[in-house]
Amino acid sequence: MKLNKTSYFFLISLLFCIILTGCAEEQVISSKSSGNQEYEQQKIIIEGDIEESKEITVAEMRQLPQKESKCSFQRATGEMEEFHAAGPDFSDVMAHVGIDVKDFKGFGIIATDGYYCLVTPEIINNREMILALAIDKQLELPKNMRPARLCIIDEFGPYWVRMVDKIILYKDIPKKDITSVWIFNNLAQGIEPYPYEYYGSKDNAIELAQIFSRFDQVEGRAFFTMKSADGFTKSEALSMVNKHYYIKVAGEGAPMNICPNIKLGMNVKHIAWFSTNADAAIFPEQMAELMGEKDFGGIKGIVLKDILEEVQLKGIEEKEFELVGMDGESVMVSGKDLSKGLLHIEDDGNYLVLWQEGTGLQAIDNLLCIRSIK
Repeated sequence: MKLNKTSYFFLISLLFCIILTGCAEEQVISSKSSGNQEYEQQKIIIEGDIEESKEITVAEMRQLPQKESKCSFQRATGEMEEFHAAGPDFSDVMAHVGIDVKDFKGFGIIATDGYYCLVTPEIINNREMILALAIDKQLELPKNMRPARLCIIDEFGPYWVRMVDKIILYKDIPKKDITSVWIFNNLAQGIEPYPYEYYGSKDNAIELAQIFSRFDQVEGRAFFTMKSADGFTKSEALSMVNKHYYIKVAGEGAPMNICPNIKLGMNVKHIAWFSTNADAAIFPEQMAELMGEKDFGGIKGIVLKDILEEVQLKGIEEKEFELVGMDGESVMVSGKDLSKGLLHIEDDGNYLVLWQEGTGLQAIDNLLCIRSIK
């Protein structure tokens, strides 16, 4: 069938309109300027293990390939947060300033209010990670979000950092070599709890710096790692938790990390354990929830070897250990025999160590510490 000139022109025009419509539909909202020059010049500073610091503006990030995602995550309060986010991929932002994310072992994400979150390569490689420039189609983010919000799909709430304005690059994350494992409540004996007021609730809290002063050794470049009873793990640079950082030991969500820079819902609730470079502290009740308990002759508790493995103490079976009680008593135990020992939580708040029959090892009425000796 022959087409006359009018029909041919009509078809060409229709095709052109379809192409234009498709292009318009593909334009992601976050690629558009807000028109506010001051807003568009807001910066994210990138520093750390690089020769000189770098920066990128909101306007520059809008020029990169943009992604859209329907986001939802559960805050530590239990509340669900849902929104539509759009912005560039984290790796693309880094590449724009000449940084290959594969060259680094960690990324410290810092907010304007001082909130900090460490992101590892495992997260970057296995999660979609966006620096959102538009939330629910708003080109100018609210003051409590700007200049960008970190969105890590399928991660817990503490990773969804608002007001991102600085990124710290780490070439190395110092490896942990845990040698001592402490019962937190017993280690904290004699430390005066501070009645910390946090979002309308005043509960007893222990300053972390005072706990660190009782650890065997704390290295400044180390990372502070926490794990909750539901399995969530979060790490922070130790320098970020040395001042005005507390573990709430009473009230809703306890044990829970709190400090002025942590917004409610971004906490790690029901902490089972935390560690620095060489020391770990455990909360046995939450450890039992995380790991489960076993039965030794009708008495339930957590197997000692399992505790050490959970806090990532390495080479257990090749080592010797000293178990120290609150009254100063101590028992020397081989790593192999730790699988025959049980930590039992008593009704009076003591943490009893019992052994399977035939070991000949002495029970400890109230455990303070398990220490590796070389």
